[in-house]
Order: sequence, then C-alpha cells, then structure tokens
Amino acid sequence: MEVQVVSVRYRIPLTENQAQKLRRTWPNGDPFYPYEKMERYLEPLLVEDLNWHHYSGNYLYFTVYGDEIEATLADALKVFETRLALLEGKK
Repeated sequence: MEVQVVSVRYRIPLTENQAQKLRRTWPNGDPFYPYEKMERYLEPLLVEDLNWHHYSGNYLYFTVYGDEIEATLADALKVFETRLALLEGKK
C-alpha cells in the first residue's frame, strides 16, 4: 500500500496587533477582514482552511494541498508576509 501526503496544516504566529486587526468586526458583527478576502490574495494557490479566530490563539492557521506542497507553501508565505506587514503598517 502506498501512502502519499496530499495536505499539510501550518500555522504562522501573529503579533497581538495583527491578531486584533484580523479579528475586527463591523458594528453588525460581520468580520472586517473576512477569510474570503485573504483567500482572494492566495488564488490560484491550493491553500484553504484559513483560521485566525480568537479561539485559535495568536496564530493564522492554513492548509496547503496538492502535489507541490513545498512550492505552494513558499508562495503562500510571500502573500502572508506582504498582507501581515500591511496590517502592521509596514510596506
């Protein structure tokens, strides 16, 4: 029987400021920065299952799928680095 890795779950530590900004909500309770927004930045990468809710600690969790997990992870990290830096006010 052959076993293959088809997905890997990762997490990135968030600063307190990043976590607070990702978790902000509008007055009606809708997220200010919804998962779908980050997913659009990641397209067409095979990255799903984003999570940064308060119960996950100060981490951004995500899952990478496909045959090229390492390459996809590297590309996803570039996106996360850029987007998280913007949350910190860095360019």
